Amino acid sequence: MVKKIASILAALLAVGLGPGAQHAAKVHRHPARRRPGSEEVSLPHRGGDITAPGGTPFEGLWRLTDMPDWLQAIARPEHLKTAMERSIAEFASGAMVLEHVRPRRSRLKDGVFDGMFELTVKGPGGARRVVFLRGVADSGRPAGVNGIFPGVSFGEDGWRCAVPELRLVLEALPVDTALPGLAILTDASRARALLEGAIRAGSPAYADIRIAGCTPRVTRYKPGSRCTVVYRLAYGPEAEGKGWPEVVVAKIHWGDKGRIAYQGMRALWESELRWSTAVTIAEPLGFLPEPRVLIQRAVPGKLTLSDLLKSSLPGGRAEAMEELRELLVKTARGLAALHACSAHGTIYVWEQQMAEIRGRIVQLATWVPGFDGALEPALARLDALAASHAPQRPVPSHRSFRPAQVLLHEGHIAFIDFDGFCEAEPAVDLALFRATIKQNVMRLGSLEEPPEPSLELLSELDGLCDLFLDEYERMAPVSRARVALWETLYLLESVLNSGTKLQPDRLEGGMALLERRLRQSPLSFA
Repeated sequence: MVKKIASILAALLAVGLGPGAQHAAKVHRHPARRRPGSEEVSLPHRGGDITAPGGTPFEGLWRLTDMPDWLQAIARPEHLKTAMERSIAEFASGAMVLEHVRPRRSRLKDGVFDGMFELTVKGPGGARRVVFLRGVADSGRPAGVNGIFPGVSFGEDGWRCAVPELRLVLEALPVDTALPGLAILTDASRARALLEGAIRAGSPAYADIRIAGCTPRVTRYKPGSRCTVVYRLAYGPEAEGKGWPEVVVAKIHWGDKGRIAYQGMRALWESELRWSTAVTIAEPLGFLPEPRVLIQRAVPGKLTLSDLLKSSLPGGRAEAMEELRELLVKTARGLAALHACSAHGTIYVWEQQMAEIRGRIVQLATWVPGFDGALEPALARLDALAASHAPQRPVPSHRSFRPAQVLLHEGHIAFIDFDGFCEAEPAVDLALFRATIKQNVMRLGSLEEPPEPSLELLSELDGLCDLFLDEYERMAPVSRARVALWETLYLLESVLNSGTKLQPDRLEGGMALLERRLRQSPLSFA
């Protein structure tokens, strides 16, 4: 993976080196950790798209490489596998074989690591199974295990084990108490009654709906956070001509996101956006405060714009690229239509996003002392630039607007996932969409067989992002200074996420994009 990330950075570095360069430039990692080899070159300060670590306002971000070695080892499957084989009795004895281990979710908060791991295990007779374990590591104390239940088999409810060298305590994945309605949503009989009651209560047009049966299919699940279930509904003969939905989607969220999404979808559905020819939105059908379930009619489409980007950009055919450009233009028009509608929501401003950023930096300072102080001058400069470039008036906004939230169907687009709905300046949605397009390419490095990104690919990404923004500006006014500010903030957030989500392999790619944005920005960050 490191070689793949390095290839991306080499493409960035090639800017300004001239067409006759024979050797790809290599990036210097954290400047305090190593010296360049004989084949390496210094990062250009002029004539290129990226400045060297140590030469940017955000050089303090490189301190993320100074996280404790034992913590970084948790993110490395090869280290995890070796440590688990030594510490888990079934693997150490040879009764079972650990074939693969993969971190699935990681989070650093209040000095504690909390994550989930996927293990592929071969047991007696060669039978394979996948086991999910939760792992917790406290920076302030060594790994210790209490409350072990004797005789509990590996991976079963109540099983626990310490991995001392990683300060990690493993346990069988507990029941998802954060999503209490999950058991109902995945049971066809109980879900049928829940869906029917919720739709009748939430949609007067379907007050007489009678669901004969439903077939649930879980399409997305993040333990402790959210779950999405798609249902194909069956009716009796009385449904003829009534327009009852054939497919509905139920979403359960931890916290208040479901209510926010439902209120936002209801506001949009009652606005002129419901009839828009530029973009399709889902019809909200109902919301149950307990167990926090949102129900909506499904919109057609299985492919997202994110899927198309990933399949088209690495050496895509001319036809695929043309289709991608056309859909980006349609997406810009759809976003302009969303921003122009009469729906209302809570106001979201720059200061709130900056507060979130500062909060993450403080969390990371627990693991990297002085991290917050190293970044404060750059944050202050961002705030000063934001103060000197007034925001546009707030408009109805998605606030989680990424290519994955654009659903495609026969040349048409639909916007989904409105759990961040609010009113905000247009730059909020525009900048996040642009930043995510670029981040998706860097994250191709996490694939087993990623493509080899080139300077041409990265330049084409810039062109696609500009096409999107140019088309939006044809439909509505844009403050490009504010887009540049918000895009910088989102790229900074992405780098911080490589720390808070313990994804060290994304640090260099994220830094490359952030530094590239700084050099291309119309604003001065000096």
